[in-house]
Amino acid sequence: MRIDSDGNMELTAEENQDLMDRLDIPESEYDDPPVEIEGVGLENDVATFKATNTKTGKSVRMVFDLMGEGEEDEEDDY
Repeated sequence: MRIDSDGNMELTAEENQDLMDRLDIPESEYDDPPVEIEGVGLENDVATFKATNTKTGKSVRMVFDLMGEGEEDEEDDY
């Protein structure tokens, strides 16, 4: 994951697929997924986000290491 110059989150293909799977987004909705992502916290070089499937309400927590080491794969569902 990286944040672009406009502050938008950019996921790798693998991170994006994992998110779609964890939020139960059907492949037919991949072009315009019903996903809302909000920042939850920034602490100890770790950024935490909450991703929500806006159709079903299912949410997952995503945790990223800010030091460039990549994603810490958290499987927390809300």
